[in-house]
This record gives sequence, structure tokens and C-alpha cells, in this order.
Amino acid sequence: MNKSLRWMWSALVFGISSGPLSTLVTLNIIDLGGGPLMVAYAITLSNVVLIPASMFWGFLADRFERKKIILSGFGFATLFLALASLSNSIPEIDLEYAGFTFFSTAYSTPMNLLIMESTDKKRWASSFSFLSMLSSIGNLIGLLISTFLVLIVRITEIYGLLAFFSALAFIFSLLFTPKSMMLERTSLLHSIESFAVRFKMLPLMFLHVPRPNSFKMFRLSRLTTKPINYVPLLYIAITIFYISSGLFNTLYPASLYDKGIDKSIVLGIITVGMLFQILTFHFVGHYLENRDERETSFRSLVLRGSGYIVMGISLITPITAIILGFLFYPLSAGIAYSMFYAASNTLIFKIVGGRRQGTTLGVYSTLVGIALFSGSLASGYISKAIGYMGDFIIAGILLYTSALIFRYLEEG
Repeated sequence: MNKSLRWMWSALVFGISSGPLSTLVTLNIIDLGGGPLMVAYAITLSNVVLIPASMFWGFLADRFERKKIILSGFGFATLFLALASLSNSIPEIDLEYAGFTFFSTAYSTPMNLLIMESTDKKRWASSFSFLSMLSSIGNLIGLLISTFLVLIVRITEIYGLLAFFSALAFIFSLLFTPKSMMLERTSLLHSIESFAVRFKMLPLMFLHVPRPNSFKMFRLSRLTTKPINYVPLLYIAITIFYISSGLFNTLYPASLYDKGIDKSIVLGIITVGMLFQILTFHFVGHYLENRDERETSFRSLVLRGSGYIVMGISLITPITAIILGFLFYPLSAGIAYSMFYAASNTLIFKIVGGRRQGTTLGVYSTLVGIALFSGSLASGYISKAIGYMGDFIIAGILLYTSALIFRYLEEG
């Protein structure tokens, strides 16, 4: 590998610390006596900080040296993981997980800009692909390590190990990340490769805070008129996707653990899903070359929604939950997710690549942020009222609704 790109390895090392964290936090909260509502609060708090974090680190990336931002993110993320290793109450875990989330988002924009600043344009595609692959492999390694460690040590001790990897990422970045600040974030909107990888790492980006009149596109008169309803309906369909994902992802590990399934098996199911996600992301670009992104989105949403419903019904017994979990979670969180993400991001890129980039992207990011927050919060109350099965079935039905909107879309 080119020595000038050695700094990318810090993304892999940091991915080890971030990959398994949400699942570990979920299991830790249940171990401490918390129920689905307490888990939902923790995930919701983490999602809430994504909007201010995206704004804060994005604006800094336009004004300060990239290396300092990356080091700040890795350094403080390490601190919060170290504090989590000493925690013994649910409120402490909530705050430390939220703190980690805030600082873990710092490196996504600077690293993508560094690629554009330090490599030839003809090598951007391969460089962005390599960064994405390293980050995903890091997540997979973190999940594999955690899957085995939960058998022999406490979760708080695993936090300590994750803090070590986060500190190692800080050291790698200190040694190898170049000092640079030439391009602004708008440069990421000029290349589909940079756009796709940046939004895979963090699905929010604010060039400026959207104004209330920016949301006039959602007026009923516009929503019912083709082809000008294309953009608002696309945004609504993706918003529904994120709400549904919040309903399911927030509590799926908790639902398995509450059924008496061992922590290691729970992490194993999540790990297999991540493996399929990595493999699908590797091939999905070629798959989409001669296909309609709207049709691909439709099919992936139907597959993901069906998986959610099946996994909800599978909670009838622990054995069915395990068998169908190992089968349908990789299909839903791996194959269907990767296909939808690649296809929908291509559609969004075509929109924000034109005029009024800041307004269009701000509206999209606001909707995604609200969807992440509302989905994770609602999951706790829904599961408390009608159980995990009902929560997951609702999530699946929402994905069917999103799929129907994609089938209806007519590009203008």
C-alpha cells in the first residue's frame, strides 16, 4: 500500500472499538436490570447527539486542520470508553455511550476530505473503497472479539479493551495522518464515491442549518403532483426506512437476550450480519451499474421488511429465534441493507449534486436525524405495550410502505 495512505489504518483500528459497542451497551443494560425501555433510552440518547455532532464536526472540518479534528475525536472517544469500563449504573452507561457517539463521528468527514487532497482523482474510487472496507473490517473484528470475550469476562472489561484499540487509533493517526486543509465539505458532493463512503460512515451532513421554509416541499399540493413530488416522496420513503430501522435495531439484541439466549450467540448473529453486509457492499456497485436504483430499493425493502416480520415471529421460542436469526438477520441487515443503502444514496447524490446543495442536504439530514431519534425512542414504548414481536412486525410493515413509495416514484 502507498505509504501516504497509511493513516487509513487508524479507521480499521477505531472500527474495532466502535463496531460491537451498541450491542454490548444493550446487553450491559439488561444485565444491570434494565428493560427494553431503558435500552431504548440509551440508543435514543446516542442518536440524539448525532445531529449536533454532525453540525459541530462538519463546521470544524471547513475551518481547522483535519489531523487535529481526527485526533480530538479518537482521543475523547477513548476517554469515554475508559470511563464506561468503570461504570456500574445505567445512567453512567447512557452518558458515556452518548459521549463516545459524539466524538466517534469526528473522523468521518476529515478522512474523506484527506483522500481527495492526498490522492490523484483517478484513484479516488479505489481509495474511498479501501477506507470503507477498512472501517467495516474493523467493525467485524470488534464483533468477533466481543463474541468470544463475553464468554469469559464482564462487558465492562471489554469496554476497557475497546478503549485500548481506540487509543491505538489515536497513535496511528498521530504518526501517519498528514496535516492538510485545502478542500471544503462541498467537495464531497462532487464525487459519488466520496458521497457514498461519507454517508455510510455517518448518514447526516449539514452545510448549513435548514430554514423552516426549506420544508415547503412537503406541502400536500406538491406531494400529490407528478413529477415535482419526486424529491419529497423520496425523502419520506427514506425517512420511513430509518424509523423502521430504529424500531428493529434498537431492541433486536435485547429481544434475543430476554429469551434466554446466550450473549455470545446474540453477538454471533450480529457478526454474521456484518459479514454479509461487508461482502454485499463489495459487489453491489457492479450490480447497480445497469439497474434502476428505485427498483433495487423496492426489492431490498421488501426483503428487509419480510426479514423483520419473520424475526419477530421467531421469538415464539428461543430455538426458532436462533435459527431464523442466523438466517434472516444476514439477509435483512447484510444483503438488503447494503443494496438499499447503495441504491438510495445514488438517488440522493443525483439530487444534492445540483443547485441548492446546502438546503437540499440540510432537509435530508434533518429528516434522517429525526427518524433515527423517533424510531429508537418509539421502540421502547411499543415493545413495552405489545412486545418485541409486535414492534418488529410494525417495523416490517413500515418497510413495505416505504417500498410502495419507491415503486410509485416517477423521476422528474
